[in-house]
Amino acid sequence: MTLVRRAVATVGVVLTLTVAAACSGEEKKDGPVVNVPGKVGESSRTVDPDDLEAPQDEYNEVDREFVEMMVPHHQQAVEMAALAAKHAKDPAVAGFAQRIGDTQKGEIDVLQGWLETRDLPKASLTATGDHATHMEGMLTPEQMDELAAARGAAFDRLFVRRMIAHHEGALAMADQALSDGIDTTNRGFAADVAASQSAEITRLQQIQQTL
Repeated sequence: MTLVRRAVATVGVVLTLTVAAACSGEEKKDGPVVNVPGKVGESSRTVDPDDLEAPQDEYNEVDREFVEMMVPHHQQAVEMAALAAKHAKDPAVAGFAQRIGDTQKGEIDVLQGWLETRDLPKASLTATGDHATHMEGMLTPEQMDELAAARGAAFDRLFVRRMIAHHEGALAMADQALSDGIDTTNRGFAADVAASQSAEITRLQQIQQTL
């Protein structure tokens, strides 16, 4: 089982707030603390919320590359969803595509914000250079052209097939971030991506059976 699958299966990957309670009749003055999960198989740690909110978490090259690659990866999904709004025939395809597009637009803002708070340049919305060869599931320009040219039921089938592959690529990227990244915020985002896109793959496969 990959780290992504384990992360999806365990809600413990999400940060949880725990308020110190009174015990043995003695009043505790401690404020709320945050239990931050470690990597899969590792113990969690407790930190002060003020420390967690500050953008000084340590990060490594895996964290940075994940964010920089996930931005254009998400942007392509947004562009695919925009094509569905124009060319899809099945309402289920059009509606789910809109949901994907809206979600990933918001997540792009989160990713760019991660870079900004660490004084790093904003990521390009277009895959270029080495990043273009390391992003799994990305459609080639020719595949995007093919999707843009499709219409009706043929578009629906092609869109669903390509979006499933695109999501599977995102899961692979999230798996690496969860395995080798060290930034708390980034790893939490990777876990969210794993959970949401795994669920979306399941829904896309259900839609695929009806086309």
